[in-house]
Amino acid sequence: MSEYQYYRFECVNSSLSVPQRNRLRNISSRADITSHSFCVQYHYGDLKADPEELMMDFFDIGIYYANWGQVNAYLKLPAGTIPNDFKVINAECYVSLVENEQNQLLIFSLEEDDHYRDDEDAESFMLHLAALRAELFAGDYRVLYFHWLSRAYDDPRLKPLPLIAFDFHQLTPAQLAFTALFGIPLQSIRALHLLLQSMPAHSPQTTVLTAQQQVAKLTDADKDALLCRLFDEGKIFAADAYALLRTQETPIEYSHWVTVASLHPFWHVAEKEVMQEELTAEAERLARETLLRNEHLEAVYKAHQSHWDRAFEEAARGCASGYDNASFTLQVLFDAYQLKLSTSVFKQKFDVFISKNKQRKALIKRLEPLQKIVLSL
Repeated sequence: MSEYQYYRFECVNSSLSVPQRNRLRNISSRADITSHSFCVQYHYGDLKADPEELMMDFFDIGIYYANWGQVNAYLKLPAGTIPNDFKVINAECYVSLVENEQNQLLIFSLEEDDHYRDDEDAESFMLHLAALRAELFAGDYRVLYFHWLSRAYDDPRLKPLPLIAFDFHQLTPAQLAFTALFGIPLQSIRALHLLLQSMPAHSPQTTVLTAQQQVAKLTDADKDALLCRLFDEGKIFAADAYALLRTQETPIEYSHWVTVASLHPFWHVAEKEVMQEELTAEAERLARETLLRNEHLEAVYKAHQSHWDRAFEEAARGCASGYDNASFTLQVLFDAYQLKLSTSVFKQKFDVFISKNKQRKALIKRLEPLQKIVLSL
């Protein structure tokens, strides 16, 4: 299997200046570089830069995947966005948190992934990363729990996380995409949902302020700083203002916590609930498929003569594709007659078809499985 690596980084709250794009071009002459993104693929070799440094210097979200199963997802946020008590999620091979004075960078990792992925999957996931970043801005920290929960069943040494009454039963589309990509067990998330129903927890602070309310929270000095940046750099972004607002917020002192021990009583019930929901969903899926199939067969039965005519026409072509089409048409016709409890009528017409095409050995060979079924009726 040949090697394949894919890198994609994007700006959400900013754009790349011409000097920045020139710096990126020096890193890769083959990359697709726009005012908001950097994308490059490698069939051999590697990116001549550290993805962490690229994220810290230029971008807000990013993804990397390789065809041997490694996946990294990147989320950059202004310093102070992630509360200190959530930094305990930092764990080698799962989640990394890199910080400087201006930014916090989350790197979610998957070392081995057996699922096939392509560039379109990666591009689609970038939309989910942008949504997750916006959720974190708004104080929705659910994504920070997921890798911790995936390890909670087997690792009693995990440090506790703040217990906040987020809705872990109804996840957002971005959160569902994240749990699917990184293989987060649904029963672990359900266990936390059950725990929250039985223990006191902090209320989520996810109120979204209007633009006027956000401006009102800025001090005159902060407003002056933003205006100076606008005149110096020619542009400012919402993230610049968010960073200033974060510095004014008083850190929350948490008193309710989720621990590995507090989750354990809920594992069994969570597993049973998730299993039952999966069985129910599968039964509903099969029922929908059966309904659609029967509707199709009803339509075939109503127009059965045209389908018999088509089978004869395809057989008369005398080629492999014609024989394949005729065989398929006859199988669908049989299913339609069977649905209408008219297999005896089908047998009569099928015998006529076989008699008129008995010299077509390749066609008769294709029809042997159906012949055996018809003869057994």
